[in-house]
Amino acid sequence: MTRGPYAWVRHPIYTAMLGKVVACNFAFGHWLGLLLVPIYVTGTMIRIRSEEKLLRAAFGPEYEAYARRVPAFIPWRR
Repeated sequence: MTRGPYAWVRHPIYTAMLGKVVACNFAFGHWLGLLLVPIYVTGTMIRIRSEEKLLRAAFGPEYEAYARRVPAFIPWRR
């Protein structure tokens, strides 16, 4: 699947979860919770690397081309 949110990022669920963490902290006024964001991002990047190994093994050059075109986690970051 490379349409919809997958056209913007390869792992849209993780991107949405990051948005939820940040938004909840602002909505409830718990700005100290933002200190957890680097922990979330680090864990997510480890998980993404692991998943990407499986995807590369399953889809080969097709996935490589997709990965060059679409960022993994942050939409504007290549």
